[in-house]
Amino acid sequence: MRKYIRAERANLFEPNVYISMVVKLSGNLSKEQLEKAVYNAYEANEATMCKIVLKSNGEAYYERLENSGCKFIHDTRHWKEMLYESECRPFKLMEGELIRTFVTEENDQIVLFIHAHHLVGDGQSVLILIQDIINSLCDKPLIYKPMLSVSRSFLNGKGKLALSIKLYIDLINKQWQKKRKYFTWNDYYKIHKNYWRNHSSVVITKTYDINELKKKCPKGITINSYIITKLLSNHQEYEVVGIPVSIREDAGMSNQTSGIAIKYKFNSKKSFEKNTNIIHRKIYKKIKNAKTKYFILLFMERLNPSLIDAVLLQSHGCYQSKLTEKIAEVMGYVGNNSRDLGVTNLNRINILNYSEEVVINDILFIPPKVSYAKQIVGISTHDDTLTMCYHKIKNSL
Repeated sequence: MRKYIRAERANLFEPNVYISMVVKLSGNLSKEQLEKAVYNAYEANEATMCKIVLKSNGEAYYERLENSGCKFIHDTRHWKEMLYESECRPFKLMEGELIRTFVTEENDQIVLFIHAHHLVGDGQSVLILIQDIINSLCDKPLIYKPMLSVSRSFLNGKGKLALSIKLYIDLINKQWQKKRKYFTWNDYYKIHKNYWRNHSSVVITKTYDINELKKKCPKGITINSYIITKLLSNHQEYEVVGIPVSIREDAGMSNQTSGIAIKYKFNSKKSFEKNTNIIHRKIYKKIKNAKTKYFILLFMERLNPSLIDAVLLQSHGCYQSKLTEKIAEVMGYVGNNSRDLGVTNLNRINILNYSEEVVINDILFIPPKVSYAKQIVGISTHDDTLTMCYHKIKNSL
């Protein structure tokens, strides 16, 4: 059965939408054991057993393969070097290369560096893959997990677009249909080459004791709201924050994430606690409202798929039209509508371990540097350590 790419269509031509995880392990494990465990994990998930088909009529969908096109690579470099090299190299989506798992060593530890295209899933999906790898290393049987498709049928009943928004989307879809422009894998490679010719990536990490952070949080305030307030306090030029929101309904690898945005400029005339309370209320007011929680998915699913492709190509200098320039600005890829800050928090990572011979020392989450946000921060907690990862892209022009 084909699973069409609709709500997550922007990820198809986005040249920098990659999720990364660094897993540091102790144990007497051979590279052969690790390779076998990684491929066992690939085979246990529908998402890592598919390729992407892009038809001449603009349709794109997942198609099942007999053998996974995802990779396992022995390496000797530091994980940052592998990240900087891998993100410059486009994934062969049409061959099923949706994930690259590298293995190296660092300070007597085994390091798994997992570099995943967003079409294979979200951050929680990569954690599911990691759990399968650990299970396989511990000789635990793996359960095959289907991939959820965020389709119109899935979104029915989750939330509704306002009539004015529907009419607006229908209007621009009709305008786009007059052009009848469809894009190919050549355009996919072109946008990737064009982007990475002029950009380079930088990853900076900072660690904190989770218990000390909890003590600093005002009563009833989450660590996430506290951190966002702290970031806005440190960068008072920022006022629009994008926050991914999980809509996860099953245990499979797939892209089960929506997103909200709040607009708030840190007010120096108010106490830090008052600023935090305002931000916390703004976040949870939107999360609890289905219209705002599912808005971005409902909006994207309704847009003509090739128009979304054109917006990405327009944003990165590979296509030009007045219509797509306008839509790119509306969607925040160009102009003043982009997010000042994007914050993704995977919260506490709990990977179950069934063997004393395999010890997880640390897991680091590196968020995707999407084009509609200026600054990206990924947050994850392992044991009592919270790590903030800043993923920055430098323009070399």
